[in-house]
Amino acid sequence: MKNLVSSGQLSFANGGYVMHDEASTHFIGMIDQTTLGHTFLKEVFDFIPRSGWQLDPFGHSATQASLLSRRAGFDSLYFGRIDYQDHKWRYEARECEGVWKTDADLYGGVFWGLTGSYMYNYQGPPGFRFEYKKRDDAIDGDEPVDETNALQRAEEFLKLVVEQGKRTKGNHVMVTMGGDFEYENAFLNFASLDALIGTLQNNTFAPELIRPYTSIRAFYSTPDMYTKSKVDQVWTVKSDDFFPYADCPTCYWTGYFTSRPGLKRMERFSSAFLQMSRQMESIDFNYRKTRLSRLNEASAIVQHHDAVAGTSKQHVAYDYAKMLSEGLHDAKDYVGDVLADLLGGSEQDKLEYCLNQNETLCDITQTVTAATNQTLYIVVYNALGQAREDLMSVPVSVDATYRINNLHSGTIMKSELFHNSNPSKIEGAAPFVLYFQSGEVPALGAIVYSLEKISSTSSVVKPDSHKVYVKDNLRGAAEKEIILHNNGMNIHLDRYTGFMSAISDEDNIISLKQRWGYYKSFDKNVTASKFTQETSTKQRQLKSMSTGIYRDPVKQNSGAYIFRPSNPDQRLSLMDPNNVLVYKGVLVTEIHTQYSFVTQITRTMSNKKYIDVEYTVGPVPVRNGIGKEVVIQYHSSIQNNNLFYTDSNGRDFMKRQRSYRPTWELNETQPIAGNYYPVNTAIYIEDSNASLGILTDRSQGGSSLSTGAIELMVQRRTLADDDRGVGEPLDETDGGMTHYPPYGNAIRLGNGVIISGKHRISIGQGNDGAAVCRQGMDGMFSPLYLFYGLSPFSKSSISIINGNLPDNVMLLTFQRIYSKENTFLIRFGHQYGVNEHSELSQPVTIDMVNLFKSFHITSVIEKTLTGNQDLRDWEQSRVKWETSDGDKEETSDTHLGDSKDDWSRIELKPMDVRTFEVMMHWIE
Repeated sequence: MKNLVSSGQLSFANGGYVMHDEASTHFIGMIDQTTLGHTFLKEVFDFIPRSGWQLDPFGHSATQASLLSRRAGFDSLYFGRIDYQDHKWRYEARECEGVWKTDADLYGGVFWGLTGSYMYNYQGPPGFRFEYKKRDDAIDGDEPVDETNALQRAEEFLKLVVEQGKRTKGNHVMVTMGGDFEYENAFLNFASLDALIGTLQNNTFAPELIRPYTSIRAFYSTPDMYTKSKVDQVWTVKSDDFFPYADCPTCYWTGYFTSRPGLKRMERFSSAFLQMSRQMESIDFNYRKTRLSRLNEASAIVQHHDAVAGTSKQHVAYDYAKMLSEGLHDAKDYVGDVLADLLGGSEQDKLEYCLNQNETLCDITQTVTAATNQTLYIVVYNALGQAREDLMSVPVSVDATYRINNLHSGTIMKSELFHNSNPSKIEGAAPFVLYFQSGEVPALGAIVYSLEKISSTSSVVKPDSHKVYVKDNLRGAAEKEIILHNNGMNIHLDRYTGFMSAISDEDNIISLKQRWGYYKSFDKNVTASKFTQETSTKQRQLKSMSTGIYRDPVKQNSGAYIFRPSNPDQRLSLMDPNNVLVYKGVLVTEIHTQYSFVTQITRTMSNKKYIDVEYTVGPVPVRNGIGKEVVIQYHSSIQNNNLFYTDSNGRDFMKRQRSYRPTWELNETQPIAGNYYPVNTAIYIEDSNASLGILTDRSQGGSSLSTGAIELMVQRRTLADDDRGVGEPLDETDGGMTHYPPYGNAIRLGNGVIISGKHRISIGQGNDGAAVCRQGMDGMFSPLYLFYGLSPFSKSSISIINGNLPDNVMLLTFQRIYSKENTFLIRFGHQYGVNEHSELSQPVTIDMVNLFKSFHITSVIEKTLTGNQDLRDWEQSRVKWETSDGDKEETSDTHLGDSKDDWSRIELKPMDVRTFEVMMHWIE
């Protein structure tokens, strides 16, 4: 195989560990999985991919074009799926290829093109798929090419190729010969291709058959070769993205933005935990055999476009979760050992991390707090490059009086005990939660605390007896509004309804009402449709030109991929609160609100400029036989004029406009589903007076469907398959399922699952939405981590770096390169875009030489994003594209120089990510 690669007979496109999703992934997970694949190809085959190959993802992000393509060293990016309306005009206008250049592109644009002969997918052209099962009649494949039919088949092929050539520029077209589950019979495929190519090369064809071309040359090629053939053209620039994606008027692939929210959260947590674990591995001076490989590989696999997307079969989703769980257990044990060692613990000292603390389950804290005269040691680690403080929570077993000591500063930290309402009914969950202020935790550092039970006196915060709300009791209240203050954000509560009515801080106040509700999922067996059979007949032209599969708009179900309400403009089925309780403490104020199958805790924390909405949803009832798409709506007084902004994989903010597409004139058929976009970390709206931003703890679908509103879908449970490949409803249950055929009948067992999540709400002044979100995005991704032990340590704090990184810089990666001794892969990211903040959107400089404690740097080489080639080499070899906006790319020298002075002046521009291979030695 190595010989085939070195001779050019075998080539790799994309080269990632998987073909990752682009709607429900975070940019750090995308980078990690691509780096893992590229490292393998470089070390085993000495191969560097130059072409992106995202054939199957269901929409395409701006971050994929800029960060994961151009900055990964790609010259081109090819994919199959775009919206059917977008495809129609591009096919007619010869715009099936072009240059994609977003606002964040610092290295120029990337060439993009459609696969599948521009016929709306990625398979071979119709009539030339020699080995596939047609969905309608199960006949195997199209007629092979051999000596008996070669000339006839070659003429049929030429008609298709000439037609394809009319849809782009230049004299070269790429014909992608293959598809899902094909080439199982490789001989059949290659024999037909050999016969086809030989016939095209050895025969002269009528001029009218090949017009406007004068001759035809057919040959085996690669995406890299094809890309080079397109350099001599001038290309139209695309600057937005390819979301949302639909393949028929009722077929918007916007449901998977939310599908399987539990797996989506587990993936995001695992990715962040992996970054923290790599930091520990990098400073493991007693470097032991790594225990991060399973988490590294599991996190990469789950980036797949049918994994984190939530579009796999149930047993496959279980397997993804199992792989992540096994990797997390390895990593937490390893990190606990390294942290204990760094803090001066003995070999017997262990630090535990409780993976189920989000369920208020932690054996060590519950055991210690149930005992008497026992001290618990808490280590809080900060994986970000800036010192920070936060409110920490510890599951405890007993209502008593506790004391938290900061062993580094010698101070007693403020703390407060709350009931655990346990809305998920978790068996064995701690009955109480102890909150405490962390104080400042150093950048890439840790602080040690002790927790002691100092008395058996009850200290739990009781519900405010004057502010206990039951729906029937609200009418007689004297005051209409109650303002809950907490030295940070204030919540204005409507006493008559129990709903939030406004939020404010010292500078801003906005009206903000929040509602829970659901859309009824379309199911062709139980739901009437507004589409008529006449409409269905008119849309038969929308069948796939490459597969021949017809999508019937009338019968399209809502399922794992597709979100379709029972009616296109369906009104949300709202849920009223049954009960509202207020718990007001000094550090924390909580409003507990119960709906029919939703529990919400709205939480403000002392000196925090945000409000957390913590929700628990489920089991979603489906006894009436109708699936539900559960959403939370936030209605504000902001006049956003149909505009809203969503992040692209945690990087650029993309401007969205309701019922509009920047590239083509939209014929709107689904005013709800067709206005949903992926929200990976944040969504905001703004006007000239105020801004409202909401951060999410996982990827979700979201929109602004009316003035001043933000809507986020948090859970889905459907009872019908949407006929896009998964072959089963999106119906997750807590009891598992029976085996799949032929060993069982794949019946779901138990009740619907219960999921929990969090939204973080911030407000700001006019046209300040991006900055409002940016200030919290890194902390939402990488929280402070709590480890627990039973023994004291000789050190009370550690820190990996000197001081802090600038406030607008994130240390994205700090990891060992296993194949090179004393060598590390280090990435820095500028976390603000252009014009998002008056100060933090400016370029910033980092001093690498003096950044790390206890290390002496001897070499710094700047690399492309995935570390598989020197940036200097790529800058000289990369393809330069000429575009219709008059831009002609030139060779540039942006790579880092070779001197220590250069290493001390690393400049990051807005949204820049720079990657370095650094050799450094530990100084004892």
